[in-house]
Amino acid sequence: MKPGKKEKESADKTIKKPISLKRRLLFLVVICWIVPVMIICLFMTLYYRRSIIEKTETLMEEGLKNFTAFHAQKINEAIAISKKTSYELIIEKAWKKYKAGDISDAEFYKEVISNLKSKYYNDNRFIISVFYLSEEPDRLYYTSREPTSYIKNYNDYVKQEANKITQQDTSNAQVKIIKGKIYIIRNLYTISNYTKFGTLVVELNAGKLFEGISLNKDYELGFLIDNTESMILYNEDLKEESRAAIINKLKKQYNKQSNGKIVKIDDHVYTGLLYQQKFVDYHLGAVLIANKNIIYSGLTAIRYIIVLILLIIIPVFIYMLYFIGEHITVPMGRMIEAAKEVEQGKIGMQIEGDPMPNAEFAYLLDSFNQMSCEVKYLFDYAYDERLARKEAKIIALQSQINPHFLNNTLEMMNWQARMAGDVQVSKMIEALGTLLDYSLDRSNKKLINLTEELRCADAYFYIISMRFGQRLKVEKEVDQDLLQLQVPQLILQPILENAVVHGIEAVKSGTIKLKIYKENGNVFLQVINTGKIMTPEDVKRVKAILEGKSGSITTGTGKHVSLGIRNVNERIKLIYGEEYGLTILPYEEGDTASTITLPFEMPVDSEKGKLLKNIRDPK
Repeated sequence: MKPGKKEKESADKTIKKPISLKRRLLFLVVICWIVPVMIICLFMTLYYRRSIIEKTETLMEEGLKNFTAFHAQKINEAIAISKKTSYELIIEKAWKKYKAGDISDAEFYKEVISNLKSKYYNDNRFIISVFYLSEEPDRLYYTSREPTSYIKNYNDYVKQEANKITQQDTSNAQVKIIKGKIYIIRNLYTISNYTKFGTLVVELNAGKLFEGISLNKDYELGFLIDNTESMILYNEDLKEESRAAIINKLKKQYNKQSNGKIVKIDDHVYTGLLYQQKFVDYHLGAVLIANKNIIYSGLTAIRYIIVLILLIIIPVFIYMLYFIGEHITVPMGRMIEAAKEVEQGKIGMQIEGDPMPNAEFAYLLDSFNQMSCEVKYLFDYAYDERLARKEAKIIALQSQINPHFLNNTLEMMNWQARMAGDVQVSKMIEALGTLLDYSLDRSNKKLINLTEELRCADAYFYIISMRFGQRLKVEKEVDQDLLQLQVPQLILQPILENAVVHGIEAVKSGTIKLKIYKENGNVFLQVINTGKIMTPEDVKRVKAILEGKSGSITTGTGKHVSLGIRNVNERIKLIYGEEYGLTILPYEEGDTASTITLPFEMPVDSEKGKLLKNIRDPK
């Protein structure tokens, strides 16, 4: 049996739909061209960007460390000079003489000022030097390279911080940044008994502190000492509000316990570094601020290269899409649409319109049009020829009559008439007339209502019942909803006759049951008879008869019956198709079932479709 429509649909769904040529070409372009280019661009972007950033940050860190070391050296030199004031004992000896009354105030003042001038006034690394006795903090001994307004600045801002240190019991030099100026403050003690007698305050010359250092102009530098309240700025740009946010973030990272540690902070515009180093007398935090757009300017070149590559790739890719569509997709679509129209039944259609864009598709178009014309000619010729042969065969099959059956019937009627004058004779004659009229119908109708076919079957049942009498029992089970179904003419009578000849005649008594029902979209006309049990050899022989195999029908009794059932099977297959027809097989309890299978709905007479199918698939 051939697979049904639902089975075909489910089978079609399981077949994976092939990928279109357009998608494959686009995929090939993307994989073989765009992807490698994008990978190269990505590699260049990531590798060179990382390389530039790493080198720039390394230079920044090294520059910041050099900046810190340079200034630490300057500050340490200034601290060392301040400590020599104690080791030289000049101010200490003068103080002891002054305290013992050996020298006057003026002489003590002269000694102190002379020492301050020799150490600090004549050294351009210092701006101002101030000394006062611990017991007289308001009496100042000072020298200044600047106007006397610096003394006022000292009194306003530095004096208070110096007095705090005076109160401390330490001789360590303390570095303070006060109002943007650098001061070294330390207490002076006697060498012999370590007695504090005064405090020394010196201001460093910031200009000399920065002098001699060569740094990248792209960097903005500064430093803080011991706290974050004040900073010394190398660049005035650091005072701008735009840098305030990142400077505050760096200040939060400042820790007097950190030593040799670099902290990095980034925001949208700036990169900031904080390098912290601990010294004996102070803790230094150096700050570097850099504008990313300036220090990473090398990345701009990479961006330009990437943009240039994209500007080249995009137009080429657009042209590739245009080329694939214009030279492959569009002409291929025209060919596919034409093939679909032919598949839908437009045999002989021609592809017209604009010429194909290339020689290959132009050749395919000419070949398609020529093939379509040839198929139409072959189809018209083959269809007309096959239709004529089919009509002739159906008419020939329907005109066959069983003369043996007519002879038996007439003989029985003659015997009945001789034995007794009865009305049954009249009924038998009427039944025979029904059979003759039905069998000899020359109206060339292929299909009739099932009701008419059942009327013929009833006439046959009546005649055969009169022959067998009590030996034959007839049962009928018919779905009344199927009475108007269109069926081929004279398909039940040969089946009923086969049931009598090969079933009822072989036994003393038997039953013939006629069942007509619908199931799974098909209609079944089934004749079940008792009688001789079918052997496997009988099943094979009957199958060969129905299939029309040569030599399957032997001469002698039953030949006409075999021809009748073969003709029924052939007619059904001719009208409905190979999946329908007649089967004769063993049934329950030794019975035999002859089953005719018909479609519930008459299929469209699609000879053209069948012919095309045969052309595509000769098997």
